[in-house]
Amino acid sequence: MWLYRIISSFLGIRKKEQLSDDLNNISFGKIIFLFISINVIFIGLVLIVTTLLI
Repeated sequence: MWLYRIISSFLGIRKKEQLSDDLNNISFGKIIFLFISINVIFIGLVLIVTTLLI
């Protein structure tokens, strides 16, 4: 849920105060999870595109 709220706040859907509350409640584990999930999605997209083009 926190990932959805942070993404929606960067898209301008939520208020600034709600974003600051979410960022204050984020932990090191959540940052690692976010980093790994973004990397997995990026690597997956690269593999899909290269498979389709080759």
